[in-house]
Amino acid sequence: MNKEKTPQTGTVIILNGPSSVGKSSIIRAFQAQQVTPWLGMGIDNFFVGVLPPKFYLEDKPEHRLVMHGIASEDKEGKLFTLEVGPEGQKVIKGMHRAIAAYAREGNNVIVDYIQYDPAWITDLKEVLNGINVVWVAVTASLQSIEQREKQRGTSPAGHARSHYHTVHQGMKYDVMLDTDVLSPEQATNKVDNFIKNK
Repeated sequence: MNKEKTPQTGTVIILNGPSSVGKSSIIRAFQAQQVTPWLGMGIDNFFVGVLPPKFYLEDKPEHRLVMHGIASEDKEGKLFTLEVGPEGQKVIKGMHRAIAAYAREGNNVIVDYIQYDPAWITDLKEVLNGINVVWVAVTASLQSIEQREKQRGTSPAGHARSHYHTVHQGMKYDVMLDTDVLSPEQATNKVDNFIKNK
């Protein structure tokens, strides 16, 4: 009887940080530098990107089961808080398992992640058990992030600030990247050096 050889698991890099901090630019730079394929995935293409637009553009009760944004203001300015409902939580769990499935087939994966909910990290760690994971914090000043958010125009004003002070809570990291002082290429080198010397 022929037994299929179990592939060696790939490495997963989790880039966790607020919206507009520069994670996507780091992923592109990292992928360009590698001689083997690294699959880029995350919250934009494996959560928002798989949903019909009505579930994040329209505010109806049935859509709130997936997610909805709450616009508000505080003394510092605008806030736009994303709330993920029970149907949306299932999509997040599916995303976590998709990341693990790619890695278990021997693929290297780099992930654009935003910890909106600490329970997400607990679930992600469980499904990545047995896989080599590099946890990376991506940070910048709130002023820089809000400026980038405005220039990009892809997120509502106040979205990054809504989770800026909570996105890193309870996290332990292998690598810290400050995009106020590091270019995407410099950030890539820092992550690459950690992996090679681990």
